[in-house]
Amino acid sequence: MSTISNLPQPRTSLADLTERVDDLDVRIWAAARNTDDPQLAVVRAREYAESVFIGLVLTIGSGAHRLNCSVPTATGAVTAGEDLRMDIATEVPAVRLPASGAERELCELFALAHVTGAEATVILRSRPLLEPDVGTGTPGYVVRGWRLSGGQTTPIDAAGMFAFCCSEASSGEPLPLDPNTRYADARTLVTPPGPD
Repeated sequence: MSTISNLPQPRTSLADLTERVDDLDVRIWAAARNTDDPQLAVVRAREYAESVFIGLVLTIGSGAHRLNCSVPTATGAVTAGEDLRMDIATEVPAVRLPASGAERELCELFALAHVTGAEATVILRSRPLLEPDVGTGTPGYVVRGWRLSGGQTTPIDAAGMFAFCCSEASSGEPLPLDPNTRYADARTLVTPPGPD
């Protein structure tokens, strides 16, 4: 992708986003203190996070996308305050990200999962970059996901994403289904090579 521009994102205030990113930074450093070299652990976790984010941008293809991540912790799952919205047009090639810098929050979640060793789930909701059809309305989302664990990203199949998204995390109770949403197998992420 050669062009990156920022979309306005009025929903999240910069102060709220900064506070959430700062909270994730505190969690990352707290987890890293349990390693032999906390600074190296944080650097590696953030390198991994950037690699995952780049891999997602390179892999997911054209469309209007919403991205989030769920990282289990001792006090419950931690997610971004709201989905990162981004548009990708591979024909142009262009990627539009929110002007708020919200991608930093997602990268911090990826880093937190890495440094804590937690098995996190990345959730991607996508639909075509088309104007809504007057007769059929806006197309529904296609949901795909990846498991982050042990420094690896593993695609989740459609059944696994359906199970993750359609049941209450704490109780396992089923959640209401959206008839316009379908679940698809995720592809392997194309990630840049890490430093030696």
